[in-house]
Amino acid sequence: MSAAENIAVSEETYNQILDLRHPGETLDDTLARLVETVKKKRLTDEIEEIMARNEFVELDL
Repeated sequence: MSAAENIAVSEETYNQILDLRHPGETLDDTLARLVETVKKKRLTDEIEEIMARNEFVELDL
């Protein structure tokens, strides 16, 4: 899927994203990897919050 939209970012942000690129990675690859990283971090944070509140449900197996 290809999007023909431009996303306005500052030059500083653009350069920081470029610095995060892995060798041979496209800008799209980099952004997709960053999105996945943030999604995993959010899930981890949510799990840690639940564990801290001790909110567990017993499962009947």
